[in-house]
Amino acid sequence: MGKYLLIFFVILISFDSINSLMPPLFRKFNVEIVNKLGFNKKLKVHCKSGSHDFPITYLNIGESFQFKFTILLTTLYWCNLWQGPNYKHHVVFDAFLPDKDFIDGTCTGMHPNVCMWIAREDGVYVLNKKFHGEYFMYKWDAPTRNTSEVVPASEYEFDHV
Repeated sequence: MGKYLLIFFVILISFDSINSLMPPLFRKFNVEIVNKLGFNKKLKVHCKSGSHDFPITYLNIGESFQFKFTILLTTLYWCNLWQGPNYKHHVVFDAFLPDKDFIDGTCTGMHPNVCMWIAREDGVYVLNKKFHGEYFMYKWDAPTRNTSEVVPASEYEFDHV
């Protein structure tokens, strides 16, 4: 009996270790894009995945676009944003990756299960609970796909003053 209990305990620990490395599959998640541009500019938003293409949306100041989905191993969403009024400033970025490091490190984790992206005059920020605020991620008109780490907004502003 003790031998079987020990085997069961080892299997249970193994599943916990594997689960801590993997994204929380089959759970609901949200991506939200918020327009905090200045000068009353609209934000043009177009988000998509390999299987879903959302319609182009125009956001006024303070408005947001949000979509919900179930996390799978192949879930990847990316978004294109353009600054109004002439929409010449553009950025494209990965809005969601099915990676535990992305979910916990870039976004706010599984609680409250949202990755909030904020468009501002100088670029796109992500709301990150680990650093207690918004962090600069992408500059307008710069290559952005597959970038690595979160940069604190305070560091970005300090380096570029």
